[in-house]
Amino acid sequence: MSEKPVLFISHKHVDSAIADVLRNFINIYSGGRVEVFQSSSPVAASPKVGRSLTKELKKVLRDASVVILLYTDQDQDWTYCMWEMGVASHPDTPETRIILFQCSSSAPALFADQVNVNAKNVVDIQKFVDDFLTSKDFFPECDKAVTDFQSHGQEVASAAADLCQKLQPVLPVAIKNAIDWPAYPFLQIELSLEQVNLIQASKPEERLKVAQSIILKEGTIINADKYCEQLFGMPSFPPDIKLGDLIENWKSSVNADTNWVNALCSQITDGAMWKFPKPVLGIMQGVNDQNWYAPQLIRARKIDVRNCMQFDIYFLKIIPSLLKQILPAITAE
Repeated sequence: MSEKPVLFISHKHVDSAIADVLRNFINIYSGGRVEVFQSSSPVAASPKVGRSLTKELKKVLRDASVVILLYTDQDQDWTYCMWEMGVASHPDTPETRIILFQCSSSAPALFADQVNVNAKNVVDIQKFVDDFLTSKDFFPECDKAVTDFQSHGQEVASAAADLCQKLQPVLPVAIKNAIDWPAYPFLQIELSLEQVNLIQASKPEERLKVAQSIILKEGTIINADKYCEQLFGMPSFPPDIKLGDLIENWKSSVNADTNWVNALCSQITDGAMWKFPKPVLGIMQGVNDQNWYAPQLIRARKIDVRNCMQFDIYFLKIIPSLLKQILPAITAE
């Protein structure tokens, strides 16, 4: 990108306010002697319009001397950021220093043995700022410090206080003793992009039939909560169990209609086509459960770096009084 050392800020775009504070701090206190790459900022170095995002990121990550990962909520999907860490630390690329800015109480297992920066800890911020501004080896392959500040001097202390003050308003607020539970059973299904492409390439009049075959045979369960496991009468789902196998297990335990399978596949097909799912209603009964549920596609996501699409399914509970009202309509259809 330039002859300046490159610092790459890896982050979720929802955390762009934290990245803005860090980028501004680096620009100001380095006197512009560091090139900062931040994909979420219109005023920072970022992927060029009309170019391949993956290729752009790979190029910058190969050039980056330092990569800072801003890690916040563990419930977010960090797949892309972890991919960036892998590209940056690839042995065939120049040495890259990876720094974790831990902005919450948790940290990825990948960084368990590393000295990290607790963004809410004043001492950790002071150590980071001192290292950044005064160490000759902060950027690998560089032999001089960013500034001529004295280590642990007054200038460094002032800069650290400035960063602390500006970080605090944008860091996530810790919620202590919080209790939460899923409102409905949750299931996450994954298809490879090759399988999605087969669905998209099928003829419109045959698409649902083709999609249903692919979804049941190849759709892999990669995540589910305990309530969904109970719904299907299993203590836990085996690793990488296919959706079709899960449904066969349900059918062997429950003598009930399988229209809900068609409804579910119809919604996933719409998601694979990158369309809002049509409101197709299909109800199922849980194993050893007197309640009835309607599976609904709530979210679909495409993850290029993992070569897949994921589909989040929630099983909405249908109350008996409502069930009595809708059953005639379903029967009529």
